[in-house]
Amino acid sequence: MRASKKVKMRKSTRYFCLASSTLILVCSCLYFLKGISIVGSSKIKSEEIYSYKNTFNYEYQVNLMKNPYIEKEYLEMKEEAYVTDLIETIDLELNYKYDAAKESNIEYEYTVKGFLEATYTKDGEVQKVWEKEYELLETKKETKNSNIIDIKENLNLNLKEENNLVKQFEQEMGMNIDAKYMVLLEVGTTTDVEGEKIENKHVSTINIDLAEKTTKIEGENNKEDKKYISKQIEEEIEVNIFGIIIVVLIDIFTIGIIRYITKNTSPINRIRNEYRQELNKILRLCQDKIVQVSTQIDMQSERIIDVKDFGEIIKVSEELFKPILYWNAKDREEAWFSVVSNHITYRYILKK
Repeated sequence: MRASKKVKMRKSTRYFCLASSTLILVCSCLYFLKGISIVGSSKIKSEEIYSYKNTFNYEYQVNLMKNPYIEKEYLEMKEEAYVTDLIETIDLELNYKYDAAKESNIEYEYTVKGFLEATYTKDGEVQKVWEKEYELLETKKETKNSNIIDIKENLNLNLKEENNLVKQFEQEMGMNIDAKYMVLLEVGTTTDVEGEKIENKHVSTINIDLAEKTTKIEGENNKEDKKYISKQIEEEIEVNIFGIIIVVLIDIFTIGIIRYITKNTSPINRIRNEYRQELNKILRLCQDKIVQVSTQIDMQSERIIDVKDFGEIIKVSEELFKPILYWNAKDREEAWFSVVSNHITYRYILKK
């Protein structure tokens, strides 16, 4: 059986095709293996399941004793400070709101406490020297199926006793102290969302000066903070079936190309023919001076002068006004260039 003839390809082209096909095959195989490896596997992702917001604000009015200086019965919270000895009581309104993204069964409790805190400054260092706690509102507990909890409490503060207590402390101890009365609203909520227990603690503080000539009332008014609750969820990784099919088709096609190139092609080893290049160069540059002859010139009775390069033949041709006779010996790859004049032949032989 006659063997099929292989297709000739340039060596560089053949190697490039093989290398490119191999690279494509390796990349597609890696993609295929990666796609197969994730079958049945899963990943953990974080998903928001709940969010809520704590909002707090307060309002107050300062009730005054009867005095010859200020005719009003009370002052609004717009004032920067109040004369301590003219204050009868302080009406304080506390407003808290819990606002969640979805309804759930919420257990919550809250209380309001008062703290008297006295500090002493020694060598630039502030030291807490006295603290006293008051229960302004008993702890309240409730359960509600909703996404909103509203708390509103009104307090009437009479701080004459606390002011006198601080002054007495300073006189007996011989110390100048800084004292504040702090009102704390403490709120705690607990709920369950998608099996996750969500606890929230919120504390808001209002500070009132004690035992000073003037009293300032300051706090975190219009306070707001928002929190987001996330849950770790296991999710099955989806396999790109269409992509895997495409990769398999690419693999089959690429293997076919590699097999065809290796079995049905052979590289062409081209050897540079310097003789042919030089001959073509001479014929192209001097075509108007050259006359090609079909038979070898008979030189038995001639005087033959061989020159070293083709440039000498051109000079002789131009000086003698003679054409350059060109004969090609194809059987041994030689080219003769001759100028004949007065029984003298000037000759240049180009050989392989």
